[in-house]
Order: sequence, then C-alpha cells, then structure tokens
Amino acid sequence: MKKEEYIKQLLDKYLDGETSSAEERALRGYFTNKGNNIPEEWMPYRALFTYIAEERADEGETAETIDINVNKAGKSHRRGWIYAAATAAAAILIAVVMISLPRQNDNYAVIDGKVYTNKKVVEDEALKALQMVSSDNDDNFDALKMMRQ
Repeated sequence: MKKEEYIKQLLDKYLDGETSSAEERALRGYFTNKGNNIPEEWMPYRALFTYIAEERADEGETAETIDINVNKAGKSHRRGWIYAAATAAAAILIAVVMISLPRQNDNYAVIDGKVYTNKKVVEDEALKALQMVSSDNDDNFDALKMMRQ
C-alpha cells in the first residue's frame, strides 16, 4: 500500500506540474510495467504514460536515424570534395607536363634521306623540284607525235 500512496502523491504533483524528471520516469516505469496491478481509476494514467514512453522511444529512434543520416551525408559530402580536389590536381599535373615537354617541329621535309625542318630550305628545294618538272615549250606532246609516226 505504501507504493500506491507514493504513486498517488506523484500523480498529484504531476497534474500540478511540479514533478522532476526522475519522478516522471518513476511514474512511467510504474504505469508501463505490465506486472503491476493498477487500480481501475488510474487506467487513463496508464494509457497516458504508455503513450509518452512510446513517443520517447520513437523520438530516440528518429534521433538516431537522423544522426546516422547526417553522418552519411557528411561522409558523402567529404568524399565529393576529395574527388573534386583529386580531379583538379590531375588537371594541373597534366597542364604542367604538357607545358614543360619540349616542342617538336611539326613541319619537316625529307630530301635525299635527310630531314629538314628549316622552312626556308624546304621552300627552296620545293621550288627547284617544281622548276625541274615544269616546261616552257610544247615538248610534252612531241613524244606523242613521235609515237604516232
């Protein structure tokens, strides 16, 4: 009977808004324990404290879920920054290598087995070759006339 008197005092304090969190935990423990023989007039309190206990449990699960999701989001955000930094570093490295490599001359000519990269020499040799091929007279067709005869 002593326990029921204590619970009655706690209920009065609870309804007046004067209970501490430890006293409220004691009330929740008393009303959510299925082994207690609760008087009929206190059954509404049992529903109230059971509801409060379930809500707190749900809030705890929700808070844990939120913490887990925040941690995952933080990790993926951090991973994105790492990928971006690695990509930027690779681009800078490629640019530095391309700038520092010696340039090769793309324009060259092979004349008599020798490679010439000097533009002036190549142009002069090309003009000489064109002059050797070209002709000023009608000799081109003289060979055909000789073949017909």
